[in-house]
Amino acid sequence: MKNSYPITKVYTWCIALVFFTMPCFGQNVAINEDGSLPNPKAILDVKSYSKGILIPRMSTNDRLGILAPTGLLVFDSTTMSFWYSIGQDTGTIWKNLVTERGWSLRGNRGESDYFLGTTNNKPLQIRVNNRPAGEIQLSRMNTYWGYEAGVRNSSYTGDTSGYGNTATGYRCLYFNSTGYSNSASGAYSLNLNTIGHSNTASGAHSLQNNWLGNSNSAFGVMALYENNSGTFNTASGIYSMQNNTTGSYNTAIGNHALFSNVGGSYNTAIGSDANVASVVSNATAIGYGAVVNASNKVRIGNPTVTVIEGQVPFTVPSDGRFKFQVKEDVKGLDFILQLRPVTYQFDVKRFETQIGRSDNKEIKQENTEMEAAYKEATGIRRSGFIAQEVEKAAAASGYNFSGIIQPKTAQEHYSLSYEAFVVPLVKAVQELSKEQQRLIAAQKQKIEEQDKKIIALQQQLDEIKKLLLKSK
Repeated sequence: MKNSYPITKVYTWCIALVFFTMPCFGQNVAINEDGSLPNPKAILDVKSYSKGILIPRMSTNDRLGILAPTGLLVFDSTTMSFWYSIGQDTGTIWKNLVTERGWSLRGNRGESDYFLGTTNNKPLQIRVNNRPAGEIQLSRMNTYWGYEAGVRNSSYTGDTSGYGNTATGYRCLYFNSTGYSNSASGAYSLNLNTIGHSNTASGAHSLQNNWLGNSNSAFGVMALYENNSGTFNTASGIYSMQNNTTGSYNTAIGNHALFSNVGGSYNTAIGSDANVASVVSNATAIGYGAVVNASNKVRIGNPTVTVIEGQVPFTVPSDGRFKFQVKEDVKGLDFILQLRPVTYQFDVKRFETQIGRSDNKEIKQENTEMEAAYKEATGIRRSGFIAQEVEKAAAASGYNFSGIIQPKTAQEHYSLSYEAFVVPLVKAVQELSKEQQRLIAAQKQKIEEQDKKIIALQQQLDEIKKLLLKSK
């Protein structure tokens, strides 16, 4: 009886404390130190400024032994992390509260089994401002990195029919839908591509407007920028083939190479500003500023080039097995004697204007070194013929001379193949040789006839001598 009062007092204070610290309002319960009512939206409202809630702690084995209802939360002292159950099948399914191993924004301690990614066949996505900024797709083998890169071909829009694409850069391959095996690197590269496939673009705005073209390769800022349906083109160099739209099978290597080509095909340009002057095909320009203004033509060097050198001469196929309709109708002296050999100087700058090299504004401003080259090339005193005069001589002699390259358009120019003059020169020599042989034969016959006369006269003299001797 002596000890009952303190125990009774303790129980009384406990009951009072519960009523003070756990006010009830309907089915809401509050646990606090200030006696405030629970939030009406919370079934349990806990408030404290110096204490926390201690979740049940147990080992992994203990946790796995619980047939837990969905939502049960425990702290696993083995993994040192919180786990919650999401339901039961044959046993409780547990999930780590931090989704396996969480990555800290301040860095992480690496382990051999750590990785950043997915554990199922779902794309790995990265977003900025809730817009796609990176995605790796396993099912379609697409890889995109950069703000809105490949956005139309990503799981963000749900259109993933294109496959095997790789994009790195702002809005590259932005509109791609069904195109496949494309590689884009650089802002806006292959931006408008939709169904084109097997294209490679490296450099800001390279192949930006391509949507249908296939198997193109562009390396350099703005390379193949306007191409939309051209195929099998290769452009390497800043602004190379920038204006090509439908031309195919072209190769351009160098700054602004094939800059003016729009729809021409099978052209090759090697060298900075090597170009074609109009819509031509199967043309080749080699060297800085070399410009071809006609189809099926090769140009080496710009107009300031003064020497083209090689250890061996150029050759032309001349196998009789491939020649047909062979005729001996070459004109010799009739053609050669009408030619006017002259010396002259050549206005290389005016020539460049004529062939249209200056499509690109940047190459109009030549440096002092090139100005000196222009001056030197213009100052050379050259020997040769004037093509228009050769053309008249050939027409007057009835000779279809292959050494004259006649212009087909106002922008093209006359050219002469000086090696072609060898053939009529040989013919002229042959004609001279025949004439000489005829003259020699005639002279020989005349001499022989004179010899016969001399012999006859000698015989007559001998007869006269004999008669004189007899008369004595």
